[in-house]
Amino acid sequence: MKWSLWKPRYQRIVRELELDERADTEAARTLNALLSEPDLEGLRRLIRGHPCVVFGAGPSLEEDALSLSLRGFRNATIITADGATSVLLQYRVPDVVVTDLDGDLKDLLRAWRSGAWLVVHAHGDNVSKLMEIGHELRSGIRALGTTQVKPFGKLFNFGGFTDGDRAAFMAHELGASKIMLAGMDLGDRIGKHSGSRNPRRTRAKLRICEQLLSWLATDLGAPLVNVTSHGKAIPGVPSEPLTP
Repeated sequence: MKWSLWKPRYQRIVRELELDERADTEAARTLNALLSEPDLEGLRRLIRGHPCVVFGAGPSLEEDALSLSLRGFRNATIITADGATSVLLQYRVPDVVVTDLDGDLKDLLRAWRSGAWLVVHAHGDNVSKLMEIGHELRSGIRALGTTQVKPFGKLFNFGGFTDGDRAAFMAHELGASKIMLAGMDLGDRIGKHSGSRNPRRTRAKLRICEQLLSWLATDLGAPLVNVTSHGKAIPGVPSEPLTP
């Protein structure tokens, strides 16, 4: 995504959540130093021209994962947002894990070592976790880094803020033919796999996620479909029930 397009959205989020933009930039520098050269084309081949399912960590996650597994995951590329990875591993290894490392680190690394791509995000609050897996990242195997500030070096900014909407932005940027949103309740209830430690702040982030997904579908023309079992509708995103 062009920085000129994302920058106003990011700065609005900075004001709303009182983020430290300098800390985000320092985290990005840390991640950039830990990464080997990225294989963006390798990741693009998994997504371009393919339907994708993006699993968020909302309360409907378990139900949606079971429903889609019974349908063979619709032969789609499976992308998990952070904590959703722990649930999907009960059925299969996801193709891509998008994470700021708030989820179960053992499960995130297990998915990666089992063949998933790891798209790691840097922000001002996760530098210690980035350093914790730094020796893993240096391998360069199926690993990319993202930032929410202006991208530089080995980092990308596909757009998006939370792991869930960032995964959808990434899928669109890399050419997915259809992007199905599962486990994306986005209401007042918080999923147990969300890694939430501050419910009020998490709900604010979910509102931002909803706004960004709506923007992605309407103004940016992404082929989003909401297949989440429960939760609230996302403006501009058609719903598609997972009934047989």
